[in-house]
Amino acid sequence: MAFKFSERDLLTDGVIDLVVEKREPADPSKGYVPAYHYKVTVHGSAEKIGEIRLRVGNLPSLLTSGHIGYSIAADHRGHGYASRACLLVGTVALSHGLRRLTITCDPGNIPSRRTCERIGAVLQGIFDVPPDHPMYREGKRTVCRYEWFPRNGKE
Repeated sequence: MAFKFSERDLLTDGVIDLVVEKREPADPSKGYVPAYHYKVTVHGSAEKIGEIRLRVGNLPSLLTSGHIGYSIAADHRGHGYASRACLLVGTVALSHGLRRLTITCDPGNIPSRRTCERIGAVLQGIFDVPPDHPMYREGKRTVCRYEWFPRNGKE
């Protein structure tokens, strides 16, 4: 069965909004799964304060890069926006049948680790980045790997 992207362009929890910026189809030649790219805004604003990506699939490379990747602009950190964004994209993951997600981050990125813990993800350990993974070429050598079971509705 062919992958079908969700038609929803806006996700919100009343505090933040996620607006689809791009739907990226799979590229099997590169080992890429379909992905959503969202901009994060404060609810009702058009100003981008961050971004979050959701990769839909279960390739072994996702154990290193994760299903979810996020960043929040420095002047907007500390408000829980990243964890709110994760909870929102978790509902999209569930709609695609993904019940268990991997989230990875740099071991020294304490705020990102706290985001994972805040949403209920469980640390599986710190793992070496395989030399053939694109993240290795970017200079990353280890990642914290979290396992998360998203739920519909609020946590």
